[in-house]
Amino acid sequence: PKAPALRSANLPGRQSPEPDTQPGTMNEDQVSKQIEQMVKFIRQEAVEKAREIHVKAEEEFNIEKLRMVEAEKARIRAEYEKKEKDIEIQKRIQQSNHVRAARLSILAEREAQLGILKDDAQKRLGRLVQSDKYSSLLESLIVEGLIRLEGTAVSVKGVSGQANLIKNVLPSAINKYKAWAEKEKGAAFVKEIDVTFDSEAVKNSCGGVCLATAGDKIIIDNTLEARLELAMELRLPDTRRVLFGGK
Repeated sequence: PKAPALRSANLPGRQSPEPDTQPGTMNEDQVSKQIEQMVKFIRQEAVEKAREIHVKAEEEFNIEKLRMVEAEKARIRAEYEKKEKDIEIQKRIQQSNHVRAARLSILAEREAQLGILKDDAQKRLGRLVQSDKYSSLLESLIVEGLIRLEGTAVSVKGVSGQANLIKNVLPSAINKYKAWAEKEKGAAFVKEIDVTFDSEAVKNSCGGVCLATAGDKIIIDNTLEARLELAMELRLPDTRRVLFGGK
């Protein structure tokens, strides 16, 4: 008979051999080192990325700050220019107002001087009425009014208290008017002439006459005051030149 097979067994005092490490397998130290390297790499990448982000943010911040500074400068410059322009406009307005006020003051003073001159002339009119030359002037005023009217039926009236003076010079004035009409209008026109004295007195006048025709629809104011107004109006440029100078 065959002998029984012996089983392998661990004998006392003898350890089992460690299994061999397979090719391509890392031990714990190698794994730790590789992990540490990966961590360092990741940290380095993070640091560089953070630095890149910081640099980019710094650049963007500087650009934005420069843009804001330039925008603020432009706003301040525009505001300053506007204030400067407003000040210049106000200065021109003030200068214009001063010049205008000065001109108005000068014009007012000149008008006052003309008023004084007119008042003095009116006082002299009163003295003229009292002079010996007034009768001749009155006759001339009547003749002039008749010729300007060129009417056949004309009424003549004077100021209060001068009826006798007018009546005295009226015949002579009528004759002169007829002589003019004979030459300018003919004999037929002269025959139609009828000049009468109107006893109604002219108001607010110191001398002269008023003449009316066509039923008082056409009136010639030949009072001394009206002639003074006309003379001052016609001679105003000359009067201003004499009083105030200039051309």
